[in-house]
Amino acid sequence: MVALPLFVALYAFSTRWDSSLLPQGATLQWMAQLLDQPRIVASVARTLALASVASMLTVVLGTAATVAGRMYSPRLTAVLDLLAQLPFAVPPVVIAITAIQLLVGRLGGALDIRVAYVALLMPLLFPFVHRTVSGTLEQLDIDTLAQASRSLGATEALTLRRVVTPLLGPAIVASALLCLMAASLEFTIANLLLGGDFELLQPLINSLRANNGHQAAALVILSFSIIVLAAVLVRLLTRRSGPTRTL
Repeated sequence: MVALPLFVALYAFSTRWDSSLLPQGATLQWMAQLLDQPRIVASVARTLALASVASMLTVVLGTAATVAGRMYSPRLTAVLDLLAQLPFAVPPVVIAITAIQLLVGRLGGALDIRVAYVALLMPLLFPFVHRTVSGTLEQLDIDTLAQASRSLGATEALTLRRVVTPLLGPAIVASALLCLMAASLEFTIANLLLGGDFELLQPLINSLRANNGHQAAALVILSFSIIVLAAVLVRLLTRRSGPTRTL
């Protein structure tokens, strides 16, 4: 598990590694060239744009549904728990092929393919939002806090705005980061549904492997570094969202 990222990093920072056991030379040119390639910059921009839209919609709708189920409807919570399991049971390739058959075969391109891509991403991202927010709600014992707010005369809207939302702030940001990472790394649906007409990051990395492996490795290392940083932020945020105790 550790060796593979290490080999990729060595390849990304070496001048060449094709005729000897060890890499030859050290260089930062492959990293520097990432910003000089219009194709790479455009692909990253498209990926972040679509991933941000999908993440924002999923966080807003997913948080609202999870809070509503946790505070008002146990049956809704059970349904949401089931929906959060489905993305792990249905392979992304099945989702992509089904979408292609529906959008191209039946609707005949009536729906913008980028809109369809965002719509397909949202169910895949929902588990990150639901599990993060529901776990935080359980840790905070939100039912007790909401009941205390109501007993002081606060309306439901005021309770949600002044009590629930501020306490969920770190969890919401953490789930947004998780969604953004997962959406940016999606390969199967992006490759099959969008193809080369609207090239995103992961299909681009796969394409670069055949032309310039060093540049592909540099892009992988850059992506991995951002993911590690985001994971650290998620860890810090989820720690902060836990209950605090005073003596």
